[in-house]
Amino acid sequence: MINLADKKLFGAAQELRIKLNESINKGEPPLKIILELAKSLGEISGEDSYYQTIREQIFAVYGLALDDKFILEDELSEVKARLEKISAAYENPEFTEEEHIRIGYALESHKKEIARLEALKNL
Repeated sequence: MINLADKKLFGAAQELRIKLNESINKGEPPLKIILELAKSLGEISGEDSYYQTIREQIFAVYGLALDDKFILEDELSEVKARLEKISAAYENPEFTEEEHIRIGYALESHKKEIARLEALKNL
């Protein structure tokens, strides 16, 4: 007898198989496929940190060590997206002066990280 948990697991596995086939047929980069699968597996297992852990490992090995441009580009786009959010927060007048100072440090840190990643990407 199949219980509800087994049906949910089968449905999730079926969705992963479909996503994998679609990604391959679209010709997506293998590392992008792995990241998408890691995201789905993290959601299925209830481990929200799984995707981030895999992403950090891939960035360290393939991005930094093996100089994979896709991974560097992916990391760069994430840092740029965070910079946009931080910039918007910095413009918010509801924050105190102390909070603006802290947000300013985050802005500078993200700008430096963007410059570092762009330099790595252009090597």
